Amino acid sequence: MTPSQVLSPASLKELVFGQQHLFTQAFFEKLHGQAHTIRLEDFPHYRFLQGHLDKPDAPSQYADYLECSWSYRKDKGKNTAAERSKKIASFVELYRSIERRKHLGAQAITRPLILCKRPDGRFVIVHGNHRASVALKLGLEVRAKEVPLSTQLKKIATIPDEFYGSKRMNRPYQSIFYEGKELVEGRRRDINERLQKLNPADLRGKTVLDLGCNLGMSSYLAAERGAKQVVAVEYSPHIASAAIRLNAYFCRPCHFIQHDLSENLELNEQFDTVFCLSLIKHLKSPEAITALIKRATKKVLYFESHAHTSAEDYPYLLNKQNFSRIELVDHMSDGVHSKKRTRALYRCEV
Repeated sequence: MTPSQVLSPASLKELVFGQQHLFTQAFFEKLHGQAHTIRLEDFPHYRFLQGHLDKPDAPSQYADYLECSWSYRKDKGKNTAAERSKKIASFVELYRSIERRKHLGAQAITRPLILCKRPDGRFVIVHGNHRASVALKLGLEVRAKEVPLSTQLKKIATIPDEFYGSKRMNRPYQSIFYEGKELVEGRRRDINERLQKLNPADLRGKTVLDLGCNLGMSSYLAAERGAKQVVAVEYSPHIASAAIRLNAYFCRPCHFIQHDLSENLELNEQFDTVFCLSLIKHLKSPEAITALIKRATKKVLYFESHAHTSAEDYPYLLNKQNFSRIELVDHMSDGVHSKKRTRALYRCEV
């Protein structure tokens, strides 16, 4: 972490929100049309200070944000009106205490903000949403420390309680890439290579559905290659939230859904290109996802088999009734534990 720096009020305005998860994604999309670049002036925290300091118990966007954000907490029983009211009261007290020390300048806020610079140069608030909002409201300079991007991305991707998180080998399942560079090493290091093998015309300007997305790297790389919209589906709420949080740094047109693809998923649209990559054998049954793929695929399905299997092992999906053409693109890596490449990657045309 870098030594402290001092941010001016003008610099504070350029800070962006970084603590997204499944619930706040929808909250910010409804308000701003996207969830990846929410400026400090648009934080519910700052808007509360602008209009509700003298009436903290009145309905506010901040109160709505707390209800939404706390829905993700493990102790969901504490997401009550009374507990949220306590949090609001403590925020008001924080503001008043800093206001009384305003004459101290940058020392009025005792703890520095923790920030991370994303690739486009903007700074994401890792810790300190409330303090940053108070500083901006009072026109104060504030001290800040910077976390390196790779360190922060690794922290986001570290989900030690789940196998397809970082439980195995203490590394995430997917490597994290940005514009071709591997920033965090995962157990599948060929994600970028796999996207390079896809026909660029299947991505550029197209809509994409990524089934079983894990940290969403195929989604983000598809967006890097020109996809105009990506919808990604992940079973684990913790991994899905990590995928969403990565978008505070990648800023891509990606939206994430948490769902068990063994069960029916209603999507009211078709997608130009669909990804189903080494997924089906992890489901309780292939019936629901097969039906979804048939409904949702407008033009092309990219299907990656599991290790040591081929198209013949998936006759219920990869057949001439569903696809006019099924083409073997290449074989992908079995994973970091093996030098073998037995995962067959197919391009299937509707």
